Amino acid sequence: MGVKSKHQVELSNLLFGMSWEDPSSDRRALAIEQGNTVTTISSGGCNTLTLLLDNPAKIYAVDINAAQSYLLELKIAAVRRLEHEELLAFLGLAPSESRLGFFERLAGDLTAEALAYWTSKTDALQQGVVRTGRYESFIGKFISFLGVVQGKCRIENFFRCASIEEQRAYFEKVWNTFQWRLLFKLAFNKRMLAKRGLTADYFKFDDGSSSFAESFFRRSRHAMCEIPIATNYFLAQYLRGRYWSGDAVPDYLRKENLSIVRDRLDRIEVITCDAQGWFGKQADSSIDAFSLSNICELMSPDEAGRLFAEIARTARSGARICFRNLIVPRGVPEELSAKIELQEELSRELLAHDRSFVYSRVHAYVVR
Repeated sequence: MGVKSKHQVELSNLLFGMSWEDPSSDRRALAIEQGNTVTTISSGGCNTLTLLLDNPAKIYAVDINAAQSYLLELKIAAVRRLEHEELLAFLGLAPSESRLGFFERLAGDLTAEALAYWTSKTDALQQGVVRTGRYESFIGKFISFLGVVQGKCRIENFFRCASIEEQRAYFEKVWNTFQWRLLFKLAFNKRMLAKRGLTADYFKFDDGSSSFAESFFRRSRHAMCEIPIATNYFLAQYLRGRYWSGDAVPDYLRKENLSIVRDRLDRIEVITCDAQGWFGKQADSSIDAFSLSNICELMSPDEAGRLFAEIARTARSGARICFRNLIVPRGVPEELSAKIELQEELSRELLAHDRSFVYSRVHAYVVR
């Protein structure tokens, strides 16, 4: 991701145990067709695995953080070797006392580097790897506070709402207390987030908010009042620390999809490298789709411009891009806007329906 700037997220150890970008947004923006070549940011690995359902010929999963690459390797091995119930248990999505035993069955599928990494992380394996990223640790702290503020009964009842109208009424009449609003100020301030991996000077707002707490409160209210809760597994993780049902999970973990994903695992190539450096080595007009998460927030504007210049060079005509902003405004530089065209209406629709809801922008682009 280029030279590290003072605004960058600290890249040390495992930041994410799961992906926190809604793959439905990526799949709609990218419109992957059979035989396409796709580049993703590995992150928690969930979205890379889910994109296999769209039948690409190749997925290059790139991440500057080796720990994220090792996580994706481990998830690939788990999908390949474990049955559905075992997979959920090993990852930490169902109770298990046998996770180290499962790991022994996966070890032969890992590179030497990934095997050494996970062999040194037995506590993480025993806990369930999807729970052990720094972000998941932060969410766990938030849930602990939430349990005190709202109570288990109020939380569980919210997930029983059967319609958007019920959700809105429940939020306004039951959920939106003074204590709930105060929780955002306590949990989502610069000092607290800096301890969880984001440098304090990372946050620069352009969405009308005066703080991350205010901005995140607005986004969470949208998710709780405007997006059906029954299928929003992101909200279930944020409020409950677990999925609501076996149907409301990332698509690669759905039982009916497991054999399809398993058959296509060899199409993923896991790469540990900064994005600029990796794209710089690729051939002209060689990639059909780019799932970029919000990596440009980890770069200076000049670095982001150079990255998009490489993307413009390596993209085939008609290639699609899905790109996010969390807080820091980054995007395609003006001089490339004719080449990399923002799909404004689609982008607005993606943001409105994005189940992850923490992002200020979900942008879809097409390369002309």
